Amino acid sequence: MIAARALAARMARLAAWAALAIGLLHAASAVAGLEEGLSALARRDYEAARKELLPLAERGNPEAQYRIGRMHEFGAGFPASKAQGIEWYRKAATGGNSSAQQELGVLYSNGDGVPKDEAQAVTWFQKAAAQDNATAQFNLGLMFAKGAGVKRDAAQALSWFRKAAAQGFPPAQLKLGVAYEHGEAGVAKDPALAYANYAIAARGGNAEYVAARDRMAGQVAPAEMPQARAAAEAWQPGQPLPTRLAAASPRENRCSASGQLEGARFNATHCAVSFLAGQNSVAIWFSEAPIAPQEAEDFQMSSYAQASKGGKPRTLVQIMLCPGGGKPAAAPGAVKSIDFNTNHASAPLAGMQTVLDAGKDYKVERLAGEVKPGGNLSGRITGSRGKTSFALEFDVTLPAKEAAAGMSCK
Repeated sequence: MIAARALAARMARLAAWAALAIGLLHAASAVAGLEEGLSALARRDYEAARKELLPLAERGNPEAQYRIGRMHEFGAGFPASKAQGIEWYRKAATGGNSSAQQELGVLYSNGDGVPKDEAQAVTWFQKAAAQDNATAQFNLGLMFAKGAGVKRDAAQALSWFRKAAAQGFPPAQLKLGVAYEHGEAGVAKDPALAYANYAIAARGGNAEYVAARDRMAGQVAPAEMPQARAAAEAWQPGQPLPTRLAAASPRENRCSASGQLEGARFNATHCAVSFLAGQNSVAIWFSEAPIAPQEAEDFQMSSYAQASKGGKPRTLVQIMLCPGGGKPAAAPGAVKSIDFNTNHASAPLAGMQTVLDAGKDYKVERLAGEVKPGGNLSGRITGSRGKTSFALEFDVTLPAKEAAAGMSCK
């Protein structure tokens, strides 16, 4: 269950009196005097604000009633009186003002100036939340999370947190991060999504949120961090917060093979890879011509490359090796022999099928990686036999599916 904290709305009440002007630009100003009254609040001219707003409040304007309530509660333009403030909040809330409804929800949840009544608090939070008041949505989520005034319901809590978070409310964004970090409220544990939500919450520089983001960064798999950062950076207010990350772009295989095949030059820059898990063996096909996706898939399963396509011969080099000598960790000294097959489009007789021996026919200049499904393998192998010489370089990702054939490493 998501841990509940103190209701957020009261934080705003601890701020300077400039808080009275929050929402100024969004307030309805169709009634004469309302805009002037809100402008007076913004510049802290409470006498002018009272003169403009009080007549409107007395005539039933909900926004003016809410503002007059705050002025009474905090003693700005009126003697301080929580009771008078609450009276005006009730009038404004009954008239549909979501800020007043949210305020009454906080007062009832804390028993501040009224008897504590969590069920009543939930009722007012629900009214304000239904009008997209982000603070009320967050506080309603807390009530569901705690089971205060309503039956405890983690899924409902998370739903209200999502609504508030989409409006740019950082405490709700933090709650979503908590859910993904711990696998709560019906979502699976996902460090990358936790990081993305924490990073969005931390945009304003809140020290607690920044610390949560930075702590979670150390728990995200390196391969997932680019997508997590991208999701956080792409989010804009009004959008739902990330619930899934874009799939990482497939890692492109990079390879080259050059040299001479029985004296005929070749230069191949395309490749396909297969992997025999039971033997921890790998086959790599270097091709001068592009390899079609279906051909690459077929090679992954068969470890065999066709020497011709459409009846025309093509230039290729195919090697099979045991990068770790039968073990998962690749090491240059573990490769004792290489199964070496070649074909040349312009000199078919230059092809060979043979086994090369370490030290005598080739040198593994470098080799690193893990011989496992999805593992990365990189290396450089150079060698020669007779009139054939070669330099093979590769940086490839091994397939997730095991081939049906390959080199024996045992």
